[in-house]
Amino acid sequence: MITLYHNDMSVCAQKVRMILAHKGLDWESQHLNLREGDQHKPAFRKINPKGLVPVLVDNNDVVLESSVIVEYLEDTYPDMPIMPINNYEKAVARRWMIRLDAGLHAHVATISFCCAFKYQLLSKYSTQSELEAFLDKIPDVERAALLRDTLQNNTLDSQRLQFAVAAYAKLLTDMSEALKGNNWLVGSNINAVDYSFIPYLDRLEQLGLKEWWQSSPEIGQWLNRVRDTVAYKKGIGEWMNAKYLGLMAINADSSWQTISTLLQRP
Repeated sequence: MITLYHNDMSVCAQKVRMILAHKGLDWESQHLNLREGDQHKPAFRKINPKGLVPVLVDNNDVVLESSVIVEYLEDTYPDMPIMPINNYEKAVARRWMIRLDAGLHAHVATISFCCAFKYQLLSKYSTQSELEAFLDKIPDVERAALLRDTLQNNTLDSQRLQFAVAAYAKLLTDMSEALKGNNWLVGSNINAVDYSFIPYLDRLEQLGLKEWWQSSPEIGQWLNRVRDTVAYKKGIGEWMNAKYLGLMAINADSSWQTISTLLQRP
């Protein structure tokens, strides 16, 4: 029996849920409320000391890290494959997916914090001492550093945000090029690359940044194709959290102005 420890709006969990749905695998849900700190509770920290979701447990085997979970599911349950069959296309697919772990995942967190979550934290912790106490409790040093940078600097002056915007601008250019004359990012069928990247564009759209790719209609068409799949509807659509969506959209009117300003800088 497969058990998935996950969160409804986690981009990494969304990816894994879509692949479980694509493969038609049954699984038991253990949903964690990240805003309430479920990921830091001792019971879960025994499963994943880093306190991160998703975590997949399959017959007592614990598999951590979403990209590793994807590979595990493909190797263990080969029916309905989610990687291309052609060896070259498989290599290209892996190169795409490495981009997420090599920086894009961290960059979308930066964009999310700068556009939305920063203001929620500042309103919740009214004094510097309260904010420092909150930051000191974060076990992930890199995540704590990200928060400090985005909270203490003017948004437009955050170097992390500048790096993130540059990385996503390059990603969107590459996606646009890959989708010219092709329905999917790699190969002739939907695969793990499409499932892996759509949560990140969904997140940008939820933050009010849809205009970022309006000059590349092929990206919008690709989004519609993926969203029309059963895997997307089960893995993402059925888990949409209206309250969380509202929190992300709270600064949507100004978010695109911030990002477009950075895009225009030399």
